[in-house]
Amino acid sequence: MTAEQCLASSRPILLYEQRGLRTWAYGLCRALVLSTLFSIIFLPEFAHTSGDTLSPLYDKAAGSFRYIDLLVLVAAFAHAVALGCLRRKRRQFPRMLALPGLAFLGCIALAIWYGARHGGSNFCFDWRGLALGIALYFVWSFWLQDASHAAAALRVFLVYAGIRIAILYALYFLGRPDTLLGVSIPTFDGPTLSCIAFTGILAFAYQQKARSLAPKLFCTGLALAAYLLVLLCLRRTYWGELALGTLLLLMLERRQRARSFVFAGTAVLIAAIILGSSFSGRVRSLDVSRDEGEFSADNADHVYDLMDAWYEIRQSPVMGIGLGTSYPTWYIRNWKPDSVMVHNAPLHVWLKYGLAGVACYLWFHIAWLTWLYRRARAPNSGNPMFLRAAFAYVAAQFAMTLGFAPWPYSELQMTALLSFLVAAAIAVDCSRSFCAASTAPLVADNHVAFGSDETGG
Repeated sequence: MTAEQCLASSRPILLYEQRGLRTWAYGLCRALVLSTLFSIIFLPEFAHTSGDTLSPLYDKAAGSFRYIDLLVLVAAFAHAVALGCLRRKRRQFPRMLALPGLAFLGCIALAIWYGARHGGSNFCFDWRGLALGIALYFVWSFWLQDASHAAAALRVFLVYAGIRIAILYALYFLGRPDTLLGVSIPTFDGPTLSCIAFTGILAFAYQQKARSLAPKLFCTGLALAAYLLVLLCLRRTYWGELALGTLLLLMLERRQRARSFVFAGTAVLIAAIILGSSFSGRVRSLDVSRDEGEFSADNADHVYDLMDAWYEIRQSPVMGIGLGTSYPTWYIRNWKPDSVMVHNAPLHVWLKYGLAGVACYLWFHIAWLTWLYRRARAPNSGNPMFLRAAFAYVAAQFAMTLGFAPWPYSELQMTALLSFLVAAAIAVDCSRSFCAASTAPLVADNHVAFGSDETGG
């Protein structure tokens, strides 16, 4: 065999090795970028007791911009440019979500104008998180082009969330916890707990379908740890998210229901043993008509919070009070003399963005949940367990905000998570619609680096 023939015969092997190396490098780079973005979701802004910012990233940089705002905007701009430079067209944002979303952005502009005419200030406070979440969507979209990318990102998310949950447990048992009504809890931060609730629901969904032992054990352990941590934190809103999300997931996945109830019951039993009377007292406080006892003492003011907001809405039912404004509280007794937000999402949106704002808000969520539900039930879905978990979580969160929970879009942590869910769901749907072939120029054979999404682990 001549030298030329030897070189020709070895060329396919060299090309395969080079392609494998590029795939590995791309997968590592993606994991590092996604882990950095996931850290935003677990980065609380304020301390529970003092109200001070916990990270220098939340300090003011210039004008109304914080350092983290500038970093997110720069990253979003760079990724948007990179998306525009790709040789083939990428997936499109669903029209049924884009129309109500754009309509609500118009309502924000109108609310800023109306608030400015009525002496408002700090107009970015209420919707800054929403704007940054929209910006992060471009970052997620660049890295999540199809179902295999989404599956790899979800695995990175589960591993990263597991590490953060382990850190919270370590701080809790080493004597450095938060406190709620004198009871030690792992963390008080609401967005962090909401993300952990989603982690539990996602891991719970995946462990039901995992085919091999290692992913099944990992997802089962992670789900149990997430469920238990949410229960230990005594935050009723996130108890509700976890409970409703689990019930919705079981409605979509009807097999192994008995084992699922045993799993959830085990987490509740462990939390009850650890917390003792504090757990039972918090359970009794779920009855909003009760206001006796330390765990039910704030129930009345939560009801009065809604009454104060409704009073202001009745004074201006069409336009609300506009952004950047506050209002006095006449009914609340021991909470706050004036208020800038309501612990009820539809009332808050109506108060701040007017009647058109609450109509667009409900329109978007109905469209979003309908879109998710249809994809979760589709027979040829690329990752059905993720879509079911996402639907269950988003529906549970929306249901809780109809009660005594604030709207989630003022927090960067929450909008970062929700924009990730939107991007991942669209990536999965893109593959279902035979769009995966358009991602070939970006990187070939990504399933080699992270595996397929069959086990979901």
